[in-house]
Amino acid sequence: MGETGGPRAPRGRPRSERARAAVLAAAAELLVSGGVQAVSMESIAARARVSKSTVYKWWPSRGHVMLESLSSLTGDTSAGPAGGGSLADALTAEVGALVRAFRDTSAGHLMADLVAAAQADPGIRTALDERWVRPRRAASARLLHDAVDRGELRPDTDVAAAVDQLFAPVYHRLLFRHRPLDGDLAATLVRQLLDGLGTGRGQPAEDR
Repeated sequence: MGETGGPRAPRGRPRSERARAAVLAAAAELLVSGGVQAVSMESIAARARVSKSTVYKWWPSRGHVMLESLSSLTGDTSAGPAGGGSLADALTAEVGALVRAFRDTSAGHLMADLVAAAQADPGIRTALDERWVRPRRAASARLLHDAVDRGELRPDTDVAAAVDQLFAPVYHRLLFRHRPLDGDLAATLVRQLLDGLGTGRGQPAEDR
């Protein structure tokens, strides 16, 4: 067959997508090998073999690169099970995914480092909130709000506090290591939360 005369389309991923993937991979490698202190926009760009302006094209700070890179390592830990499962199943899937990511991958060690660094670095603190905490809280909050609307949970449920109750123990165990992130933790946390919200147990005596 003859040539069409037009330029051939490049094979593989577009150049910008390849560069973006290289940046995320570089940030992950730097995090794993050297921790948070090893990661800067300069070191990311050098390892990914792109310009620093290319990195800034997609991320405003090193914290945002690190958090997106961490998410690429763990996958979507905020996604519940497919299909129409129960509220307990959906919440257990979300908490369980986080437990497994922290326990079974390098994400646990890296998250502990990022939380520590965030205390002194506003950029990392902002990135943690925007790229990690808020999306995961929002996914669980939607499930709880919908359950309140359906009458499954008490109408006076404080959804923000309920989300804290679900996930705070996971981070507490990650950071203080006083107890393991064991396989039944997610189901236990969800069961105890829903028992309380569904039956009214745990209310002050004067409110019963």
